[in-house]
Amino acid sequence: MYQIHLSLKDLQKVRDAAQIIIERIEHHYTIPELAELVDVPEKKLKAGFRQLFDKGAFRFRCDYLWNKVKGLLLEDKPLKSIAQDTGFKDKSALIKAFKNEFGVTPVQWKKDQENNVIKQEG
Repeated sequence: MYQIHLSLKDLQKVRDAAQIIIERIEHHYTIPELAELVDVPEKKLKAGFRQLFDKGAFRFRCDYLWNKVKGLLLEDKPLKSIAQDTGFKDKSALIKAFKNEFGVTPVQWKKDQENNVIKQEG
């Protein structure tokens, strides 16, 4: 397998793509859409994500998304507004996806976090 050469300009475009994902987390971009938005070939975009973030664009988005969801849960935001802010169709879709990803519901995850804090303080 050959190595794809990435210039500093290419890497900046990959960083720009990552920033687009972060700023518009509620939107589900495809690789072709992202590549077009930052004007870089798809192969370079994929290779750049691997080089800069050690993961593909999809995993980058997922990791960022779940960290954002968890942060909003800890801020006591309602599930309905978390779902809207993060691009889920509704509260039920968020709960289902969260449970598939982590094996517990968002409410149970939050309780577990609160219990861990109490145990650590005690």
